[in-house]
Amino acid sequence: MDYKFTNLRVQVSLALSAASALIYEVVVTNLLFFYFIRSSYSIATVLSVFLFGLGLGSLLIYFLLNKIKNKILLFSILQIFIALYAFFVLTNLTEIIPKVSTFGTFATSFAVLLIPTIFLGAIFPLAGSIFKKKDKDIIGLIYSYDLFGAIIGTLVAGFILIPLYGANVAIIFGAVLNIFSALLMFSKKLKIIPVLVLAVFLITFPKSEGANEYQFYSNSPYGVVKVQNHTLYIEEREQCSMYYDEAASERLMGKYALKPLGNDLDILIIGLGCGLTLEECLEYDVEVDVVEINYQVVLANKVMTNVLTDPRVNLIVDDGLNYLRHNEKKYDSILIDVENPAIAHSSNLYTVEAFQIISNSLKEGGTFALWNYNAGWNRYLDILYYSLKEAFPYVYSYSDSNVFLATKQKLNQKEYVPRGPYEVNTIDRNLLTQVYLDRLNKKV
Repeated sequence: MDYKFTNLRVQVSLALSAASALIYEVVVTNLLFFYFIRSSYSIATVLSVFLFGLGLGSLLIYFLLNKIKNKILLFSILQIFIALYAFFVLTNLTEIIPKVSTFGTFATSFAVLLIPTIFLGAIFPLAGSIFKKKDKDIIGLIYSYDLFGAIIGTLVAGFILIPLYGANVAIIFGAVLNIFSALLMFSKKLKIIPVLVLAVFLITFPKSEGANEYQFYSNSPYGVVKVQNHTLYIEEREQCSMYYDEAASERLMGKYALKPLGNDLDILIIGLGCGLTLEECLEYDVEVDVVEINYQVVLANKVMTNVLTDPRVNLIVDDGLNYLRHNEKKYDSILIDVENPAIAHSSNLYTVEAFQIISNSLKEGGTFALWNYNAGWNRYLDILYYSLKEAFPYVYSYSDSNVFLATKQKLNQKEYVPRGPYEVNTIDRNLLTQVYLDRLNKKV
């Protein structure tokens, strides 16, 4: 046997496997953001299950290694199994977790992710036992290939696959790496197995899913964005609809924010959505900057409305807070039209730190409006009110539209009156999302 050729196959196969493992880890961490109070919870969950699975898989191989007759075959079969599991299970993670979450999000996530991580843990010691090197300790060499592959997988997932193509494409890319890893290691007679698995992927992958059913359908860094019946969805959650009437909170938010102001206004809207808030603002004498973090939402909006074609609108594709931090422009009014604070990737917008940045970006008589998710939850509203008061002297509430209006100048109306003790929502302690989820679970 040509040891050099065998070793090269092992090295490349191990690097591909490690790259796929870290792609899965980055993607799953990103997906689990939605189901946890804090992003740190999702990170801790994924890291704990991955490390536990890797350790358990390595331990099992330690006890079974001498009993394994064909290590190369087992290495290849494990790669195929991981690829199949990723394709059929991990790509459906956002549908699986809600259906079995009665066991708890952490327990459910742990159970779903444990099986593939055990097999991933078995890969490294198997590769070491296959590798041939006379009179030398090869653990360091094997480990280096594993790490190099992991680094590449992390960077590719975080900077290329997820931002440009979405979570599912990233998972499938990882599965393809597993298949190529198996293809390198399988004997000539068995190479047909990974080829057939790859063919199954190509046949079953929903290339044109939604092409006929939806007006718009696309993967994005924040989940699948689609438009159906002039209603915008992100990851199956309804965001807004063009069927909303004049009493919709998106429209009333613009009216309440701009009515106290004069003419020739500079407005900033964080979040585009269906463009209803933007449409309302364009009824006034304004110039509007719209910051939208997800470009696929911009494309979806163009399917529903032509509001972005108004010459007074300036579209900026960026994170809202990031834009405010690096922009010195002062606005007459800033409006937030995004998902509610329970969504991890938007929750920082509802913190004291964010409100202070927004306050500093307003002109002296400026107004700031945001959706408050008013569901009669007194503590939730009180926390949001106290957080706003850290940055604004006056805070008003419009119960008919679920809108809070914070201002630097007193308006001729009554301020919101809190009922509970002083509590604020900060990046360090995200009380708002905790209260939201606690109340939601009780209602369920």
